[in-house]
Amino acid sequence: FDFLGKDSIQYVNTVEVEPLVYKAIGQFQAGKSKTDDLFDELDTSKLNAHLKELVPGLTAKVFRTYNASITLDEMLSQETKDGDVTQKIVVYQKANKEVAILCNH
Repeated sequence: FDFLGKDSIQYVNTVEVEPLVYKAIGQFQAGKSKTDDLFDELDTSKLNAHLKELVPGLTAKVFRTYNASITLDEMLSQETKDGDVTQKIVVYQKANKEVAILCNH
């Protein structure tokens, strides 16, 4: 992935995906240049309408916030069982940074 995210912050990330996902992304890219949007026919209102059909009240923002909260909780619960306050602050700062990266902030 390489795109401008929220507040025009560049997001660059390489991930492994299932072959079916890789094939679908290739199909979305067909006939487009590298600078064209991959999901050019999808906007926030369409996405939110679809999400609300699945779960009333669910939006992209709620989904992202939930994902960030779960990530922070998991990181803190794994790494703050031991240590003094100073070590726990370092763990919190690291976890908070990871969540910011996840949310493209």
